[in-house]
Amino acid sequence: MNIQARFSKPLSPELLGRMDAYWRAANYLSVGQIYLRDNPLL
Repeated sequence: MNIQARFSKPLSPELLGRMDAYWRAANYLSVGQIYLRDNPLL
């Protein structure tokens, strides 16, 4: 199966919203980990 046949449909707005929420949550947690790395007693 070629790559064009596999990804020929656009993503649904619901899936895009869920992906965006996941991405934002992952970034939020990453920033928190970086911040707490310098001062873990916070």
